[in-house]
Amino acid sequence: MEALHRGTLAADENGCVHSKTAGDSVTTPVWPQGYTVKGDSKSFEILDAGKNVVAGSGVPLAIGGGGAGSFKDTWTERDCAKGTLWMVGQIGPG
Repeated sequence: MEALHRGTLAADENGCVHSKTAGDSVTTPVWPQGYTVKGDSKSFEILDAGKNVVAGSGVPLAIGGGGAGSFKDTWTERDCAKGTLWMVGQIGPG
């Protein structure tokens, strides 16, 4: 969980949030428990468990964490998994 992913968050036509890198690869962030998305596919914010805004659509981010090999049965939004899975740790400006 010490790797770094740099990308920009965007939502697809199904409302699934993904991160796109400069090389156009798609990564699905796996957010910690309690995180939510507020808004729509054109403009949204990611809120942590305390309802603080930690990320938003179209803003370049540096997301600490690490890759995940598969989607676990207990995770929500299974239908949104696309590309590489990324376990979100720390979030900072890109």
